[in-house]
Amino acid sequence: MLRLAVVLLLLLLLSACGPRNFNYGATDRSLPQLVVRGDASVKAVPDQLKLRLGVVTQQAGADEALAENNRRMTLVLAQLKELGIAAGEMSTGQFRVRPEWSQPPRPTPANWQRGIIGYRVSNELLIETTRVDLAGKLLGLAQQAGANQIGGLQFALADPGEYRRQAIELATAQAIRKAETMAAAAGIKLGAVQSMSLNSPGQPPQAMFMAEARMAGSDAVPVAAGRVEVAAAVTMIYLLEIPADKDAE
Repeated sequence: MLRLAVVLLLLLLLSACGPRNFNYGATDRSLPQLVVRGDASVKAVPDQLKLRLGVVTQQAGADEALAENNRRMTLVLAQLKELGIAAGEMSTGQFRVRPEWSQPPRPTPANWQRGIIGYRVSNELLIETTRVDLAGKLLGLAQQAGANQIGGLQFALADPGEYRRQAIELATAQAIRKAETMAAAAGIKLGAVQSMSLNSPGQPPQAMFMAEARMAGSDAVPVAAGRVEVAAAVTMIYLLEIPADKDAE
């Protein structure tokens, strides 16, 4: 029994002194650390245009409302084709046919019942094209052809990956410069980098505009695409090497 007890005690001592596992990126908070953040953004010329065009019609009968909607949408599609928008750059969004109900009079009679007084048809067309230069003409001609709901104009980047990489490089370099400046000012040395984290990209970079269908008589709407901003933020954690004389203080 004594021998067994000695063996168990030795095993416990060995397990306590053995190697420990650490998660990647974990930091030892008992040591002095420096946390820095770098932010950067890159501006790029947009190469993608997104837009919603809608045709809404209302008639007493569902067939009449649908026929009028189809007529207007056909004209819109013809104008877009003539402008150079390819079929693959257009798709149908929402299509609805719904009744319009009568509203109760004031005062409302006790035996009043609501009824259908007409039908409303809405057809939405989604456009996604690289013809960014056509934005102004597209808005004006679509309204002239019969589109009476226009919105969701966006200028974006088809592939923001390269600009994102540049923003990350700039943000990382800024974080490093901050760490070096702070350490030099404090008279201490930077140790190893303990962890690095990158912010989530969130929504794709894009510039958004609102357009209203109050453009009668205009072949083109003044629109400036501007620039699209791609941003990144980096957080770095350094260990600090405190000189012995600093510890003594």
